[in-house]
Amino acid sequence: MKGNGKDYRTRKYAMNGTSAAVTAAAGRLRAQEAAEIVPLLTPVNLVLTFALAITVIAAVLITFFNVHSAHVIGNTVYTNDEMTEYVQRGAFGENTFALSLLYHDRTVDDLAFVESIDVQMLNPVEINVVVREKTLTGYINAGDGNIYVDEDGRVIERSMKTIYGVPRIDGLEVEEAVKGEKVVVDNPFGLNAALHALHTMKKYDISVSNLSTDPSASVTIDLGDIDVVLGQDENYDLKLSRLAGLMPELEGRSGVINLMTYTSEKNIMILQKKR
Repeated sequence: MKGNGKDYRTRKYAMNGTSAAVTAAAGRLRAQEAAEIVPLLTPVNLVLTFALAITVIAAVLITFFNVHSAHVIGNTVYTNDEMTEYVQRGAFGENTFALSLLYHDRTVDDLAFVESIDVQMLNPVEINVVVREKTLTGYINAGDGNIYVDEDGRVIERSMKTIYGVPRIDGLEVEEAVKGEKVVVDNPFGLNAALHALHTMKKYDISVSNLSTDPSASVTIDLGDIDVVLGQDENYDLKLSRLAGLMPELEGRSGVINLMTYTSEKNIMILQKKR
């Protein structure tokens, strides 16, 4: 029995020794594996991995993101071809992704009548070119070009171009036109009256190709075969709101409507023959 007990203890110690050896060996193996993995996470390897990822992304963008179709929206001064040629100039002009970044609501300085351009990527091969043009209230012909102004009379641009839909203001002589500043004319009261009339006409959706002002600052608008004398800068809102309601009845007719003395009490409009 004693002999058997001794043998049992010997075997137990031997087994414990074997287990410890196995554990130590496993620990060494894990340490070796960790030592092999750690070098893969060095800064150099990380940089190379990042560079490879960027290269792959760039290759995909260059290969598959090319402009096949462009839709221009909001342009009236420049043609569709002029606007697409403008945004597609340069090294990245054919890449839809690059254009959507370069022209994200971008302010434009080298197109006289454009405020900003926004290129929208619809899909890898198709874009929208959204044009926001400057607001032009009217223009004054100065002989050597047209002076385009906003509703406050500030000069937007001087150009030989005549823009469709922008009314011409007659009866004024331009003395000085500095971009960004109010145009200087020989009859400033006439200019203010004309601008007020144009602003009010826009409110009531009345379109004219031209209007004129005289030395007394009385304004006359040209409705084709009908001239409407608005008079000086007063009651324009009342006069033009009433005129807007009568526009369908004036279709195809000719003559003169004198509204110089028109008020809420004297509210009769008479179409007279031109002298």
